Amino acid sequence: MADNKTPVVILGAGGFASVVTEILGEDEDVRVIGCTDKALGLSERSADDKPSLRILGDDDVLPQLAEEYSGLNAILGLGPELMDVRARLIRVLDLVVIPPISAIHPSAVVSPHAEWGAGTVIGAGTVVGVNVRIGRHCVLNLGASIAHDAHLAANVWVGQGARIASYTDLGNDVVVEMGASINSRVTVGRGARITGGAFVNTDVPDHAVVVGVPGRIVRYLAE
Repeated sequence: MADNKTPVVILGAGGFASVVTEILGEDEDVRVIGCTDKALGLSERSADDKPSLRILGDDDVLPQLAEEYSGLNAILGLGPELMDVRARLIRVLDLVVIPPISAIHPSAVVSPHAEWGAGTVIGAGTVVGVNVRIGRHCVLNLGASIAHDAHLAANVWVGQGARIASYTDLGNDVVVEMGASINSRVTVGRGARITGGAFVNTDVPDHAVVVGVPGRIVRYLAE
């Protein structure tokens, strides 16, 4: 029965929100009630697109939704270009006391000895090794791999096909773009961005932007 399912709101309504919607659609115990969107419908999918996303309002509607839907959960559907917005919405969810829910694609291979925080999204074909620890609200995209004993803090974005080696340590709000690789025992500081295809073999300071093979720092992002 639909009334017995956990209601879920997705924060964001772009392409990645569609991915999250599809993953949650595999869970018979979950019912997606719609999305919040600052654009108020400008990014809503047309009736001809699948899946269609229902826009419920902007972020200010969250307290109202929590009252309307008993047991409401939430999940972020925003991409890596909006890491600051993702971080802000995590704080909003904590303030309005809407618990996050995770979305794990059925084709992902996740070790029973791995741990992940609430709100994490693990995409199709992703591999997560033994003793991996993943913080809240992280995203592991299509075909990414996280080797044994790696540690990801909160709100880390790992792009398609990215590879995170063993004993690595990624700080809060890190972005590892598509196809990038981080070698074993490397530490990546808070808010850093590893650009697509880069190979990182040395520690990366907070907010650094790394490009190339081998990876080199080209600039720093504002805090």
